[in-house]
Amino acid sequence: MARENGIESRLKNLSMGEFGKLLAMRPQGKRVQESLDAHLRSLPPGGVLILDFDNVEMMDYSFADEALGTLYSRLSAKEYPDRYLVLLTDESEITQALLENVEVALNQREVAALVVPRSAFGKSRGAQESNGKVDWRIIGQLPEHLIETLSAVIDKEEVTVRDLVDALGLDSVTACNNRIARLHQLRLVRRKASIVPEGGRQYCYSSVLSSGEK
Repeated sequence: MARENGIESRLKNLSMGEFGKLLAMRPQGKRVQESLDAHLRSLPPGGVLILDFDNVEMMDYSFADEALGTLYSRLSAKEYPDRYLVLLTDESEITQALLENVEVALNQREVAALVVPRSAFGKSRGAQESNGKVDWRIIGQLPEHLIETLSAVIDKEEVTVRDLVDALGLDSVTACNNRIARLHQLRLVRRKASIVPEGGRQYCYSSVLSSGEK
């Protein structure tokens, strides 16, 4: 992994173009899935695998479901503890067409993915901000109230459940807990435990789009 300021980076960039310009059918998707699985497992705790769609010209649904749909399902099933996956794209017609099949696969599996424009994401420093805001969007299945909660986490970079209750104007801590727990299950936010002065443990949640090296 690359090192920045003497700290091992937790971000790993990988081009899907390395697997070919034309990505089709489940057998090829299975081979790519196995490679991505190995990359995810090799990451340090808190690591993020950033998949770039550069140099890919075609991806059919069967490939997208086998390679990426299966992987996101496994992330949601906690097969990769404290590892995360982000999709890096541009606004070209080809790339947006590729994402359509990925989104159908994610919808079918009831999971979701963070998508960040290539122009807004640094190779080793995480997502770059424009006017104080990180540029991102979600594809797949994620209800609006969870997108709202995710947006609050990304905007604030690191929060507790109490912070989120206040930021979102919610009446129920339990409802907020349920929201953030689902986002963490989908690996759309990071979670770490800390000991509070009065005793006990408190969880803090942070953006996957940061380097995670605080």
